[in-house]
Amino acid sequence: MSADAETTISITGCLKEISGRLTDAAAVEKAAVTCAESGSEHEAVRIVLELDEMLHEASTLLNGVTLLNRMRRTNAREPEPETG
Repeated sequence: MSADAETTISITGCLKEISGRLTDAAAVEKAAVTCAESGSEHEAVRIVLELDEMLHEASTLLNGVTLLNRMRRTNAREPEPETG
């Protein structure tokens, strides 16, 4: 794979990253619920605080997808530059 292909940002790539972050967040949340149900609410709160970074990253990636989509729509409306 070329260096350009490795650094290209795509909507599909961002969506996969969002999916990964949310999958990880769901696992952390399940662990927190398990702790809370077993009577360790203090530990559950400590665990659930780890969600902040994962959800922030997922939100940032979602903003990136929105921006890429907006840029694509804008570029699709612009006429091709004349050559000559």
